Amino acid sequence: MVKIKNYPVKVKSICLFFTLFVNIFYFNSVSAQEYIVGGDFNYSPFSVIDKKGGDSGVVIDILNAISVENNIDFNFQFNQWSRACKDIQSGKIDIIPGIIYSEGRTELVDCTCPVHSEYYSIFVRKNVQFNDVLNLSAYRLVVLKDYIFFDKYLKLIGIYNNYLVASSFSDALAKIEDGMADFVVAPHFFGIQEIENNKYKNIKIEAPPVIPSIYCSAVKKGDSLLLDVLNQGILNLKGNGELIELQSKWNIIEKGDFKYIKVVKYVEIIIIVIGVSLMFIFVWIWLLRKQNKKKITCLNLKNYELRKSEEKFRIITENSSDIIWHMDSNFRWTYISPADERIRGVKTEAVIGTYLWSILKSEGIELLKKANERRIALEKLGLKSVPVIYEMEQICKDGSWIWVESIVTPCYDQNGEISGYHGITRDISERKKTEQALKESELQLKKSNAEKDKFFTILAHDLKSPFNSIISYSDLLSEQIKNNNIKGVTKYSTIINTSSKKAMNLLSNLMEWSLSQTSIMNFNPKKIDINDIVNENVCLFDDILKHKSLTMTVDIQTNLFGYVDRYMINIVLRNLISNAVKFTANGGCINISGKLKQNKIEISLSDTGIGLSTTVIEKLFQSEEQYITPWTQSGSGLGLILCKEFIERHKERIWVKSELEKGSVFYFTLPCNPI
Repeated sequence: MVKIKNYPVKVKSICLFFTLFVNIFYFNSVSAQEYIVGGDFNYSPFSVIDKKGGDSGVVIDILNAISVENNIDFNFQFNQWSRACKDIQSGKIDIIPGIIYSEGRTELVDCTCPVHSEYYSIFVRKNVQFNDVLNLSAYRLVVLKDYIFFDKYLKLIGIYNNYLVASSFSDALAKIEDGMADFVVAPHFFGIQEIENNKYKNIKIEAPPVIPSIYCSAVKKGDSLLLDVLNQGILNLKGNGELIELQSKWNIIEKGDFKYIKVVKYVEIIIIVIGVSLMFIFVWIWLLRKQNKKKITCLNLKNYELRKSEEKFRIITENSSDIIWHMDSNFRWTYISPADERIRGVKTEAVIGTYLWSILKSEGIELLKKANERRIALEKLGLKSVPVIYEMEQICKDGSWIWVESIVTPCYDQNGEISGYHGITRDISERKKTEQALKESELQLKKSNAEKDKFFTILAHDLKSPFNSIISYSDLLSEQIKNNNIKGVTKYSTIINTSSKKAMNLLSNLMEWSLSQTSIMNFNPKKIDINDIVNENVCLFDDILKHKSLTMTVDIQTNLFGYVDRYMINIVLRNLISNAVKFTANGGCINISGKLKQNKIEISLSDTGIGLSTTVIEKLFQSEEQYITPWTQSGSGLGLILCKEFIERHKERIWVKSELEKGSVFYFTLPCNPI
């Protein structure tokens, strides 16, 4: 009976040891198998088929080290990278070494613990104008087929508009070197080595390395035994330092400070629990621990990727030439990028917490309030707000104002209410200055064209009269010659001569005005004796003064020198003297005087002619208004406009005092000192 009672206990112990023996034997049988390894054949220095057809690279060395330790064989069959993921799912291969870890890939394959880490860099053609990451959207991106970063990062950042597909990173860099594409986001170390090996001259690296990546190995989904073998092998290589030696052999330098989950050591079973039921409990606990370890690993990887993503966007934000900002629903700043300090000169900490209204003009405040009212009205109709562009002025630290353009996008909370606003602001002061200059230039051009049109209208009218006289009296002159009427010939010849002189005088003034408008007439002031230039012009009118019995007196202060353009002042004096002679009746008087007054030379020319009304005086030197007076009936008025322009070239002024039937006095000043 004692033996019968002890027999079940022995049976239980034998069953337990038999189970452990079977597990150990099965594990060893798995370890002794040959596994097919696939992946990229041209991914130096990780996996590459060398010129002799052999397999080389750091991942081959790592797997060979694991094979020695675990007595397993690996058959390397590297091919195009695009086939690797499909082959492992179909069972053609068992392992993919050197694969980037991502949450999406864990749904297709099982990943080992991390083997090494790598940053990705932006490789661009040298003639690409690179200011910041955002301006790359104007250039052509090259990506790999089934490229993990394309959907995960590049689409989210939005740094491209069009792209080209390459078969490998080597092919991508070759396309950039040949000018078929503009930039690629590729592994930093791999890209550097490709440039050196191929002696590329048209590729450069821009910006700091971005997008950190963790490399591991992958096995077919559900192959937990092979996964455990690889994990244990990697952990052993890390523990004894052999992994670092293999990476150093291939000049691989870690570019980050990655936190990996410490390997949880399996606790040896000290006490064998009696009964098969307790063994199942142990297995269940072990599976729970493994699942928990996997979740912790995924969580740490996500946190790591999140930190690196935040760092990447921080670099982009802080180095952007535009101001990136966020404010709450009360229009109070909660964040503003350093570009605001570079543009407006105000410290970032002095802006945070203040209201938008404090930096705007009243016009800008009114603009935003009306826009907010429109937004509220649209939301009542069930229409969500869209990004809006505003142009307004903002104040700088020194008190000056600059024009800015802001793209404003509202943020909504889970209840559909606006929780704040974010946007981008850029300085458009230079653009506004250009627009204003164009408007002023357009107005000036319109004004000049209007003046020219007015002049041509007046001139056409005034030239018509003397030419009609010439034609008409020429016909009469021909008849008088036929009839041998000497008195008639003399009379009409005189009229023709007078009309011709009027037309010639008008054309002369027109040519001089035209030269002054086109800047062909140079301004060349020199020191000149005013007495000489006045007497020189008075002599030109001796004949007509005698003919009309006019008395002209000249009273110019001696030693009166001015800095003037002789040609221009000659035209001014000739026009004023000609008008005085023309509109002064026979036997009248004309007087020219000059003196030094308040450090300027003041010249006056008075006559006893017909005089001018106040209304005419107000418009006498203007071309915008058309008026008819005894003056404009016998001339275009262009001579006086020329006088005004030439005097203003000397930075001086001209004016007139006159009464009807009492004569006129024209005044103008000239500089005593060099202009």
